[in-house]
Amino acid sequence: MTKESELIKQGSTFLLTATHEDEGQRIDKFITQHFSQYSRSFLQKLFTQKHILINKTKTAKPGYSLKLGDQILVSFPKQNLTQPVKDIPENIGVEIIAKEKDFLIINKPAGLVVHPPNETCQDIALTDWLAKTYDEIAHVGLVDRPGIVHRLDKDTSGLMIIPRTNQAHATMTDMFKNRKIHKTYLAIVVGHPPKQGTIDFYIGRHPVIRHKMHHFTDLTKQPSSRSAISHYTVIDYYKDFSLVEVRPLTGRTHQIRVHFAAIGHPILADYIYGQKSKLTKRHALHAHKLEFEFNGKQYSFTSAFDPDLQTIINNSQKAV
Repeated sequence: MTKESELIKQGSTFLLTATHEDEGQRIDKFITQHFSQYSRSFLQKLFTQKHILINKTKTAKPGYSLKLGDQILVSFPKQNLTQPVKDIPENIGVEIIAKEKDFLIINKPAGLVVHPPNETCQDIALTDWLAKTYDEIAHVGLVDRPGIVHRLDKDTSGLMIIPRTNQAHATMTDMFKNRKIHKTYLAIVVGHPPKQGTIDFYIGRHPVIRHKMHHFTDLTKQPSSRSAISHYTVIDYYKDFSLVEVRPLTGRTHQIRVHFAAIGHPILADYIYGQKSKLTKRHALHAHKLEFEFNGKQYSFTSAFDPDLQTIINNSQKAV
């Protein structure tokens, strides 16, 4: 019913009817297909807070099997379903790199989650700070992640685009989907990979450890995995690691981390896909550059390697 770029106003309702094709399908999968731009956690809240009804009276449970002709009423609440974090500090380490009429470019510090992963999370998120600091962003984009069109992992530092209007949000969502926003990362990887290369393993959910992603050589091993492509160039080799520039063509979850682990050169200190390190407590990955065209104007933004990671480089001996 809705496209990823279409935004649903709070307080909107939708009445859907199950067809022959939908018969026997779980209602949670049915809802996800119709509202694919929303996260699973947000849609789960619609179920638990009784915003989804079957035939207008029966409260829907996620596992309900649809019957032909079932009418499903979906109500999007007028208020944000996520609980706001109280006492949000004015300074959480976010640096404003550029402030345009339609968007912000920020430098996210490592250790800051972009949006709460679930409703029980009490950590202050980037979305909490954005909504408090910029009133207009609180009403931009998806209800459960205002102002967000892409993400960085909690311990990844660097550049992010934050749209300030719903029109910019819709446009930039399409730009990411169509690969019109070019991203460059800097990473410290363990060992010495070839001077340059392309990693193109498929990426999907780990078959056993559900919080991890995993690489696959073909779709037969994990049909739900998705294609992923990462180009890289080694900037310098050091005694035990390498500084690399990475240009991901796609934007899969944990893509760079999974890809370099797959070729035997995990990101330094990535304890999920590699090992912990005495050199740093967070994985050594930084979103370094963003380049794109918006409303007929070319933009290019750069963020220097985070100081804690630059210190590792400065204190290390180059390989002979």
